[in-house]
Amino acid sequence: MPRILVITLAFLFSSASLAQDDKYELYSIKFEGNNQFSSSVLRDIILSEETPWWFWKFLNSFTPLGSEPVYFDSSSTAIDLTALKDFYNANSFFLAQFSYEYDVDSTAKRVNLIYKIIEGPPSYYGNVQIKGIEKVPSAVAWSIQQEIAVDTTDHFSQKNMELKIEKALAILLNNGYMLASFDSTIIYQDTLYQKAEQEIYFTTHQQFVIDTVVVEKRGEGAPFVEEDLLSKITGISPGEIYNFEKIKRSQVRLFRTGLFNLVVVNPVEEDTAGNRVPLKIDGSIGRMNELSPEVILNNQQSALNVGLGIAFIKKNFLGEARKLTIGSSFGVQDFFNIDYDKLIKRFSFRDTTLLGYIDARLKIEQPFLFNRPILGTWENYATINKQRNFNITTYGSKATFEFELPRYTFVNFLSTSYNVERTHELYRTRNDSLSNKLLSILGVDIGKTTADDILFPTQGLNLSLNMEEANSIPHLISKILNYKFEGALFYKVLATGSFYIPMNRKKNSIFAIKIRSGHLQAYHGDYAGIPLNRTFFAGGSNSVRGWRSNELRPSDADTVRGIIGENVKGGTFLLEGNFELRYRFIEELGTVLFYDYGNTWIGYKDFRYDELAMAAGIGFRYYTPIAPFRIDFGFKFYDPSSKKFIWQDRDKSIWSNLEFHFGIGEAF
Repeated sequence: MPRILVITLAFLFSSASLAQDDKYELYSIKFEGNNQFSSSVLRDIILSEETPWWFWKFLNSFTPLGSEPVYFDSSSTAIDLTALKDFYNANSFFLAQFSYEYDVDSTAKRVNLIYKIIEGPPSYYGNVQIKGIEKVPSAVAWSIQQEIAVDTTDHFSQKNMELKIEKALAILLNNGYMLASFDSTIIYQDTLYQKAEQEIYFTTHQQFVIDTVVVEKRGEGAPFVEEDLLSKITGISPGEIYNFEKIKRSQVRLFRTGLFNLVVVNPVEEDTAGNRVPLKIDGSIGRMNELSPEVILNNQQSALNVGLGIAFIKKNFLGEARKLTIGSSFGVQDFFNIDYDKLIKRFSFRDTTLLGYIDARLKIEQPFLFNRPILGTWENYATINKQRNFNITTYGSKATFEFELPRYTFVNFLSTSYNVERTHELYRTRNDSLSNKLLSILGVDIGKTTADDILFPTQGLNLSLNMEEANSIPHLISKILNYKFEGALFYKVLATGSFYIPMNRKKNSIFAIKIRSGHLQAYHGDYAGIPLNRTFFAGGSNSVRGWRSNELRPSDADTVRGIIGENVKGGTFLLEGNFELRYRFIEELGTVLFYDYGNTWIGYKDFRYDELAMAAGIGFRYYTPIAPFRIDFGFKFYDPSSKKFIWQDRDKSIWSNLEFHFGIGEAF
């Protein structure tokens, strides 16, 4: 016993002395016996951290960037052991055991910390009993039981159960149980059969219905907006069962009208009478007329466009919360690649130093169209777009209907449109040839999003499918009226999928994947009859970043009616994709390693793997509250025009294969 006491006291004295000596850096943290979970996962759980790489410490010594050294503190090990035990318990390893040891390098002033783990056997789901829902309607109780049902062949997971409980509580809140709450879970560990038996407790209270909808409005525009209109837009009527999700959706719907600077929709719990609760719309309404100048930064056509615009906005135009917008803008394309000296000396139609657009639009938007949760938009526009080999003038009218869908459905975005458009395509040839086309387009956009953040998605996915059919309506009318319709009939399909996978628990390291494919087919007429702006291009800051904007197009396609020697139109088949490893090392700064591939062809039958352009590179991100600003340096890794990889093409220097891109927002 005395010897044990001496050893214990010596160990404690050693720990205390290291804790007091701030010169010992925590050089490494290792784990032994962790067969089920990687060391990187466990490092994210514990409080202790390894001291940063020498470069970050050096950078921090004279700038606000980098990181300070981390010193060993033995008192943190107790917190680490508790965190490890809680983590293993939450993931079915109730019998796991933990200990630690460390060794000291007195010469280098370093400490190496080692956590030793005996994981033991995992536990599986056992019986789950739900308490407190005995008085709810049987249909609601059944939905809760189905939501919380478990597979007894799966390992117990606390996180999975928390998600199930959260969804079960949402069922109560959306079925009138305004005061429902989750109380607690009792877990019984059956160590004989390795089962986790659970009792889950809810408190439901009574079921509520909406009594009245009360409107409190203030602000400069309050006298010009009717209370009945705001009540109608919510889509909630007195007498219906309280539904938390519907109330929050109505708040979003009110805000999207553009009438409010701030709006909140909440039940007035203190004014409940029996099982009836009033609903209150509380909002600040801004000015009805606004003149809005803007500086334009966007990535349309996968190139940085910089420009200016101005718009006049009239809210509640002719009532019904309509919004009228009249605006004009102009933009310069590929801003950082303009030769300004050459531009001043020889600006003309034929000169391609300056590329860009001029645009004018009139738009009317109406929420809750036809007394349904539909956002209707009618837009009239005229645009002149100057490109390297052509000018295209477009004017038309487009009606769009965006349907409000629940978040939990597989498809949670749906939009339909009808677009009438006239295009004038003027090609820079010896005779400046002109091509006119009339389009009548029916379009549908459907999509699904589960991504957790718009600016920096860390998990989830975005799926979209765009479908267009052109000119079937005027063609049908021509048949009825017995005249010849000259335009081509075609359809276009474009599918895009983006996926975001967190690489650690902090979600500051993300693996992102995008794949996009499109098909365009003329079923009456031919390729020459398809307008240039409807074909597919690749290359640019949101595409294959080793090439400039829209640079990847079918070079061997038929020329447009034989009037130009070089094809300027895009392809009718597109395949492209991106892989990105994103790392956000501080709140405002991040870096990206990327690999892109893609190209366009005239028809999917012309697709060849050896014609896929490939690019790789590095990018840097500056995150602002508005959007991330990004700089990407892309190298032509494989050039399909020469059929050579970057190391095989000795005629070019490595820098001649580099393209620089500046963008707004993530690439996808």
